[in-house]
Parts: sequence; structure tokens; C-alpha cells
Amino acid sequence: MTELKPDIWWLCVPIIIALFLLLRAFNTRMKNSALKSITNPVFLSIAIIALLLINLNLPYSKFAHHSQLLSWLLEPAIVALALPLYQQFIHVRKNLLLILGTCSLGIVNATFVAFLLSVFFKVPSELSASVAALSVTTPISLIVTDSLGGISSLAAAMVIFIGLLGALFGFMLFKLVKIGSHESQGVAMGTACHAIGTAAALAEHPKIGAFSSVAMALSALLTAIIVPLLYPFLVNSLV
Repeated sequence: MTELKPDIWWLCVPIIIALFLLLRAFNTRMKNSALKSITNPVFLSIAIIALLLINLNLPYSKFAHHSQLLSWLLEPAIVALALPLYQQFIHVRKNLLLILGTCSLGIVNATFVAFLLSVFFKVPSELSASVAALSVTTPISLIVTDSLGGISSLAAAMVIFIGLLGALFGFMLFKLVKIGSHESQGVAMGTACHAIGTAAALAEHPKIGAFSSVAMALSALLTAIIVPLLYPFLVNSLV
């Protein structure tokens, strides 16, 4: 199949934005909670763009280059999560120590479980190191994974995959196990599902988004401290 002409690659960003806005409008019309989760606009955008690139035989390198603007906007978008945090700060401040302890426990648990699964399935050390720091947003995960000798590209893919799983099924799971507290839901989403989960939390309720924002920020800080110390200890003690 013929390659897309270079002179129209500039359409990448407008098409991505238009697709996302269309899918978000579609998602907001969903009344059923299960359908609302499954039609998550981030998930559908990724799936549709991937299918288009594969089926039209379009080179990903050119697509990535011409959509770089959206990658540059990722960091300002994460900083913008401070707004709901500011709006709900009076509630967050009263629970800050509890959130700190919960995030620490979540990071230790995620690292420990990932390591045990790696040992059980006898995966190579590089792969084991690549899944040690997944309870954090992508930039921090890349730095920590590199320091542990893991594969940063694999870690980035896993972080995005986990975030999508949280956005798709997180609130369905909360409903199933009867966790109705906005604070609990927000901390769980921010700790386990990072930026994509936090975006879904913001869409669900501002208070959930605020707690998810602070949990995501604390998880980034704590992961950079805990995982480089915990993972070598686990390797030396259990292997």
C-alpha cells in the first residue's frame, strides 16, 4: 500500500485532537457505568490510531515525529492537575499522612508482587527490573527502570497499559467491591493508575480527581526513593 504523502503529515495533530473530542463526547453520552468505562476516549483513541497505522501501512516514526507537539504538552497537562488539588486542598490536607502511608504501602506491594511473579515465572533479570517501578507516571518509571538495569521502553508500555486498565475497569471494580468513598477511590486510582487513571478520576468527580492527583504526585516521589532501595534488597535476599 502506498505511503501517506509527506505534505499532509501535519494533519496528525488536528486529526488526533478531533478524534479524541469526538470520542469524549460519545463517552459522556453513556449512562451505563460499564459502557462508560469501556468507551474511555483515551483507550479508544489509542486503539483506533494503532489500527489505522497498521492497516494503512503508515510508518510510526513519521507519525510520532509529526505528533510530537502532543508529547511536549504531556508535562504541562500533568502540572495542570494541580488545579483540582488546589480546589479540594482542604479535604486533602486533613488526610495527607494517611495518603502518604497508603501510597507507600501500594508501591511496596506492587514492587513485591511484581518481583515474586518474576521469580515464579523465571523471567530474565532485565524483564524483572522493567516491571519493578510501575506504580508511577511514565517519566519517573523510565528513570527508575534505567537505574535498575531494566528495559525502559517495556516499562513505559506497561505503565500506559496499567493506566488504561484502571481507566477502563477501575470504577467498575470499586462498585463491585462496594468502595464508595471519593477519597479512597482517588488514592487508589492515583497510586495504581497514574496520569491516565487520574484523568478518568477527574471525569468521574472533582474530589476523586483531587485525591488521585495528590496520590500520583506522592507516588512519583516515593517510587524514586523506595524502589531503588527495595528492588536490590529483594534480589539479594530472595534470589
